[in-house]
Amino acid sequence: MRLLREPTFWPLAAALLTSVAVAAAIAVAGPSIRGPVAFFAAPTPEAAVREPGDVCTRLLRSPEPGERRTFHPEYTQIAEAAGIAIVGTADVDPEAFRVAEETIRRVFARNDLELALAEAGAYVIIVPAGRSVLDLPEFRCLRGDDAAFLEDVCGVADAAGDYPVATVEERDLLGVRSGPCRGLNILFHELGHLVDSWGLSPEEHLEVRYLYADAMRAGLYEGEYASTNSNEYFAEGTQAFFASADPAGHRDRGWLRLYDPALYEFLTRIYGER
Repeated sequence: MRLLREPTFWPLAAALLTSVAVAAAIAVAGPSIRGPVAFFAAPTPEAAVREPGDVCTRLLRSPEPGERRTFHPEYTQIAEAAGIAIVGTADVDPEAFRVAEETIRRVFARNDLELALAEAGAYVIIVPAGRSVLDLPEFRCLRGDDAAFLEDVCGVADAAGDYPVATVEERDLLGVRSGPCRGLNILFHELGHLVDSWGLSPEEHLEVRYLYADAMRAGLYEGEYASTNSNEYFAEGTQAFFASADPAGHRDRGWLRLYDPALYEFLTRIYGER
């Protein structure tokens, strides 16, 4: 589980990391909300229905072609971008869906990394303003399990049952300063985690580890969230590459190009030139 809470990287942020039994885990706008999304092949009559899962369930089996999937009935708003579902409850602002769609399309506009995520059934949950990750069906199983720290995390990337899932709070998508990440669109970071775990080749994943080791030897990111491990290093780099790694907007792509040119070159190669 990749957790982001007040990263040390940012004026208002410290971060937590909880390990899980998976390898990872933080464009152009289309219509805000659409009908139920179906990004698997058309189901056959005898196809099994994959019931909604939670982060305490580790089936670790990829969906079969034609396998229908459902979301928890609390998610009455469902959209899609680049084959990745976006879900939320009825009280989530439709504008947050539009921003989430735009974010996903931007990350995958010049590459095909989304194909592996779509095939795995990845989806994004928009957390309603003022609610916590533990209020979500996928994470309620953690209540009472020393998981109180999840009440104020910025975002999470994990696997719910078989499916990669990322969360982002509504206010952070909308740029509202009262959000847990001070209005920073942390979905870029969480998508970076999903790409790191489901989208990169083994060789690319190993290259990230080498880049991280080189950056640590060079004294980069000292005391900052990106120094936590190679996973957070890649996710924070993704955040800076597409937006900014701090709410003030200072640690953006231009900053990354000068501060960590090796990571910048790798991300340019992976995500494509803008």
